[in-house]
Amino acid sequence: MKNEEALAPFSHNVRRERQEEEAHSEPNLSVEACDRNPKSSKKTPKLERYLGLEEAREAAAAGWTKVASLQDFVSKPIKAIILDDGKAVCVYKVGDNVYCSDANSTAYQYPLVDASILKTKGGPAVEVGLDGTTYDLATGKVLSWCPKNTLGRKILGALKDRSSPVDLPVYPARVEGQDVLVKLS
Repeated sequence: MKNEEALAPFSHNVRRERQEEEAHSEPNLSVEACDRNPKSSKKTPKLERYLGLEEAREAAAAGWTKVASLQDFVSKPIKAIILDDGKAVCVYKVGDNVYCSDANSTAYQYPLVDASILKTKGGPAVEVGLDGTTYDLATGKVLSWCPKNTLGRKILGALKDRSSPVDLPVYPARVEGQDVLVKLS
């Protein structure tokens, strides 16, 4: 018992030092971090893991980020993705084209991963299942704001009668090989 009491202050200091080291050490996920010794125990940056060193540098310099692969859209044409910075986006595959937007609708912040993709005269659109709001996938413009076409939507639409339609933020997206790239900046 005396030995444990004698060592207690030292073990507490060691634990505190480890916690401080962990709190202050952040992994370097930048492309520049790719220039390191391959025998290093650090993880490879995500961009390099997906694209390779040269492609990662080119994509990062141009502002493009790989968010998915075309195989991810085999069972469903919409994929929700949470990026490293915590931002949530949805990627849509319509035919041979891909589109990207914020992950939630602007009317009620409903997840767009549960939305329906529609074909309109102006191109593909996405309809929110909850309130029926429809957005153009290419521009993010509101095509229909909270229509009152069902009983539930009449109630939701009435709540939004006095609010102005808010466009959906969209981002450039493209396909390179089997990779889906998005430019968020």
